[in-house]
Amino acid sequence: MNLLIVDDQPMVVEGILAGVDWELITIDKKFTAHNIIEAKNIIQTHQIELLLCDIEMPMGSGLDLYEWVIEQHYTMKCIFLTAHSDFSYAQKAVHLQGFDYLLQPVTYKEIEGSLQKAIDQIKMDTTVKSYYNYALDLKKREKQTLSSLLREYLLALRSDVKEVVQYVSVLSYTLEADSSCEILMIQLFDFEGERWENDLLFYAIDNIWNELLTIKIGKLIVICLDSEHFILLYQKQDERLDLKQKMMLFMRTAEQLFRCKVALYPGKTTIFSEIPDEVKRLEKRSRKNVIKKDGILEAYNTMEMGQEYISPDCNKWAQYIKDGYYDLLKEEACKYLDCMTQSGRMNDEALRKFHKDYVYLFWEGIKNSGNVKSDLYMEGESDYNYEALMNSYTSVIRMKSLIVFTMNYLKGMDNQENFNESRMDEILDYIHKNIQKNITRKDIAEAVYLNPEYLSRLFKKEKGIKLSDYIQQEKMNIANHLLRTTNFSVSIVASKVGYSNFSHFAQSFKRVFGISPSEIKQENHK
Repeated sequence: MNLLIVDDQPMVVEGILAGVDWELITIDKKFTAHNIIEAKNIIQTHQIELLLCDIEMPMGSGLDLYEWVIEQHYTMKCIFLTAHSDFSYAQKAVHLQGFDYLLQPVTYKEIEGSLQKAIDQIKMDTTVKSYYNYALDLKKREKQTLSSLLREYLLALRSDVKEVVQYVSVLSYTLEADSSCEILMIQLFDFEGERWENDLLFYAIDNIWNELLTIKIGKLIVICLDSEHFILLYQKQDERLDLKQKMMLFMRTAEQLFRCKVALYPGKTTIFSEIPDEVKRLEKRSRKNVIKKDGILEAYNTMEMGQEYISPDCNKWAQYIKDGYYDLLKEEACKYLDCMTQSGRMNDEALRKFHKDYVYLFWEGIKNSGNVKSDLYMEGESDYNYEALMNSYTSVIRMKSLIVFTMNYLKGMDNQENFNESRMDEILDYIHKNIQKNITRKDIAEAVYLNPEYLSRLFKKEKGIKLSDYIQQEKMNIANHLLRTTNFSVSIVASKVGYSNFSHFAQSFKRVFGISPSEIKQENHK
């Protein structure tokens, strides 16, 4: 434990050092300062737990120093030592929650006693804090364990409901097989900036709903199904609860906090033993939302097939491919998807059928071109992301992306010299359009239907720089421009280039430009 003694009179400081019996007090190091400037430097460079400080000093009072300590969020106990019995001093010391206030003349024994009391209190505070942190960590682990257990149950990986109920009760949550439960599926997508880690999303969603519903502890559970979907499960305590209002409040909070779109799928009141079946129904509703609609999506307004799927004119499109009219086919195919969406006939079944028709048309186009050795046929080791190509029916946006890729691919086969250049244009276009997000190699590879490893090799070959380095370079260049030409704060600039961690952004920026973002802002204000 370290002590800092601050007094503008050197003789007072020397007297305390010589007069106090330090063998009776567990102090590791003793630091001294004669004004608050020296004191601040010591506090900033050493861990100080205890401050013994004069009040009246020429370059600033001890009260000013301790007020600064509080503002800077340093944790230490302060004992004020003064020869002046001014009531206003004592009043402010109490206001600042100083540990003790000693009025001189005071004996060294009294100083020893005050220091020992402060040390004892620091030890007690440390013990209490460690217990509190341990309890918090235990509670977090308990919630995480419960969420993992229930995830297995909801996804039918555990089928014995009695066993699940027993495990849940061990984790201090009261549930029975016939307990009546409310269920809500939460879908988060289209993040604008850096996507939060799943653990953070889990705890944030849990905290938001606990505040909104104010349900008794043990009655509300959040379960993470996958990177996009969460389940809220709770036992309704009050029939008067207006859940729709709470859902709207959650959406506003989540959209602002996570900076993404939110879709909520309310389920039916269901007994716990039948919850897995209800989750399947909610997952089906989520899959039907291929147009990525946000908001509260009740069962009745989830996209349903209004009429039979009407396939596009594939014969005409096949002729377009033969004639090399790739851009025209691209335009018509995207327009077809838009018409299906606007007419209310677009859902997962319609998009799957369209995907099947379109992929068949594309394969036939490749075969008719005579290029039967195209590595797009190769599932496994290939320069292309075969899995992403075959699973583009999950959303209209992904399907449009597939249309653009396939037509550009066929165009590239007709002009091999510019093929790599065309693919690089797609890669760079995706990066620049999504620079405000925390984009990864996997994201880019899926967007342009390339194998991630091949993407890295191609990028390095064509641009002479690693993909990750290029992305960071582009982000930093944009950030530098915004810092110098706008009034945006550093944190706003960081968010605009996909950083939610301010410290990480500042370190990356300084590594690139050799100057911190704050220093640039200060230069602009001169």
